[in-house]
Amino acid sequence: MNIWNQTPFFRLLLPFLAGILTAIHSEIQIPHLEYILIGLFNVIALFLLIKGLNFSYNYSWVFGTIVTITLFFCGCRLTLMNTDKLKTNHFSNFQNAELYKVKINSTSLEKERSYKISADVEAVKQNGKWINTSGKAMCYFKKDSASKNIHYGDCIILKIKFSDIKLPQNPYEFNYKRFLSYHNIYQQAYIPSGNWRSLGINKGNTIISYSYSLREYLLNIYRENKITGDEFAVGSALVLGYTDDLDQDLISAYASSGALHVLSVSGLHVGIIYIIFNYLLFFLDKFKHGRFIKMVLLLFILWFYAILTGLSPSVLRSAAMFTFIVVANTWKKDANIFNTLTASCFGLLLYNPYLIMDVGFQLSYLAVFGIVTIQPWLYEKWQPKTWLPDQIWVIISVSIAAQLATFPLGLLYFHQFPNYFLFSNLIVIPVSTLILGYGLLMFVLGKISAIGIACGKIFSGLVWFLNESVYTVDKAPGALIQGISINILETWIIYAVLIFLITFFYKKQAAYLFASLSLMVFLLSIQTAEAHSRQKQKTIIIYDVPKCSAYDFVNGGQNLFLADLSLVQNHSSMLFHIKHNWWARHITQQEIVEKEKMAAFYNENISIRNNFIQFGNKRVAVVNTPQKTTSSFKHKLRVDLLIISGDPKISIRELQNKYDFKKIIFDSSNSIWKNRQLKKECEELKIDYYSVLDSGAYIEEM
Repeated sequence: MNIWNQTPFFRLLLPFLAGILTAIHSEIQIPHLEYILIGLFNVIALFLLIKGLNFSYNYSWVFGTIVTITLFFCGCRLTLMNTDKLKTNHFSNFQNAELYKVKINSTSLEKERSYKISADVEAVKQNGKWINTSGKAMCYFKKDSASKNIHYGDCIILKIKFSDIKLPQNPYEFNYKRFLSYHNIYQQAYIPSGNWRSLGINKGNTIISYSYSLREYLLNIYRENKITGDEFAVGSALVLGYTDDLDQDLISAYASSGALHVLSVSGLHVGIIYIIFNYLLFFLDKFKHGRFIKMVLLLFILWFYAILTGLSPSVLRSAAMFTFIVVANTWKKDANIFNTLTASCFGLLLYNPYLIMDVGFQLSYLAVFGIVTIQPWLYEKWQPKTWLPDQIWVIISVSIAAQLATFPLGLLYFHQFPNYFLFSNLIVIPVSTLILGYGLLMFVLGKISAIGIACGKIFSGLVWFLNESVYTVDKAPGALIQGISINILETWIIYAVLIFLITFFYKKQAAYLFASLSLMVFLLSIQTAEAHSRQKQKTIIIYDVPKCSAYDFVNGGQNLFLADLSLVQNHSSMLFHIKHNWWARHITQQEIVEKEKMAAFYNENISIRNNFIQFGNKRVAVVNTPQKTTSSFKHKLRVDLLIISGDPKISIRELQNKYDFKKIIFDSSNSIWKNRQLKKECEELKIDYYSVLDSGAYIEEM
């Protein structure tokens, strides 16, 4: 039978998915869509009821077309229904609200100066009356003893003003606004200590509240058994999905080695749980109704583990996926795995269509599809006769299959490729399985002092070994290729190349190889054209990095980056604010100069002396201290751009007496009050200015 006929859910999923993506990216509002859907459903009903139509091959294409259109519009409608900002009672529609009543819908994440918490806005007080509302917001509570004790489900009154989440302030910076919009969060607020009051009421979902309490209780078992430091951070992340204690160095090392997937409870962990208990309950298959008892037990175990891990989105997704697999395998042993997977995907998107925009969701399903399609074919190519080589080959074939299915998306989102992922997974998969087993065993034996401490030492030792292995791979020469930049079109082309290549190896037909090679040539042509255009770029960029100065002078594939030492040494800030732009612009030769050492610097493209920068035909001056601006000049110094940095004690009028400038720019190292003062002076003097704090990065193409 044709695989197209064996996977009806795949055929249903495609138009439904197309409708979801159309609604998300265009926010299309189709008039009277409900009536259109009612009409389409009536037509489908007629086809099913009239015998001459539903069995006639001549009309099958008509029926298929109508079903496809119906599913497309269903995807659109469902997405719009799940878009909170389109609802008339969304709290953002009440601009003059005096107070907000919110319900905390997440655990708090500790930041440097605040606690980051998501909340449902249940009501607003306007003109002395409380009005019921809907919508979510991101809240940043100032750190103090009271905000530390805010819990999931707590009801709180806020006296603040919410503001829209900003668009990216730097070129090619991660779009946090778009990311939160996929979670129906469009506004945020910082809440000082005196601007909120707890109502002493908890209205949280009982199951979710229990899951958070249970997870905290289990984390304390680890703490009581002397599991600390990186061992606690990685162990609790791997077993319970608790990632708050992971530092940036750990995350970076796991990402570089291709083992980041073990740090969040997902399909791998739920799959291990499923395999273990499916094997342990094998004896139930021998009884008359044993397989149904086994199904109930497996579902209970999977969902209890989901609760155990705090019901995070990734584990919910994985548990739902394996639920479909367990049920399908129970009711129909020869169920098509592709149909089961697409059915689970369809079901999850019915629940929340915005899941399709979740990177974890995309990578999970692609990895599983890769494993079930490519891994069996790879494994058949060589079947070792002894146990150990066989297990090693299983891990290698699974790793290759999953990597082939996900690496184009990884390049698109993360701009890097871990070269040693095979070596990492040979260690990570078996060791993480042992860690997961011992981690769960500790919950049973951890309260027995002697046994718990012994288990804790084994658990800590295993996690230590895993961390050291990852660090070793991370430090190996050429462990990670960074700076790869591809767009969505190029991602689709790479997937098409892979599909044609794999099909060629399956069917041995030259046409597929020719199609693959043709697409490769097309992709190389695009990349060559992009590289050629980038060689002509000559750009000045003044970045928006909180409380920092950061300037880029780009010439072709080279740049000079001038920034504060604090920023240069902050790898996460550099990655978030700066490096994505370098990769997108294909900058391969980077010269980084600390701003504190900018007294003198020269190369073929740029010269710097005493805060004056000559870049091509542009002259830039940086004013950052009183000493640099109060020296006497015989004549005004002509500059194209005058950059004000670090709150210098000087007025705009004084600067006019010393410099002849075309535009004045206030970088993001200035304080808010100083920025406001400088803008006011410029407006009074009718001077052309640009505030990076207000408008984001300044970019001048030369």
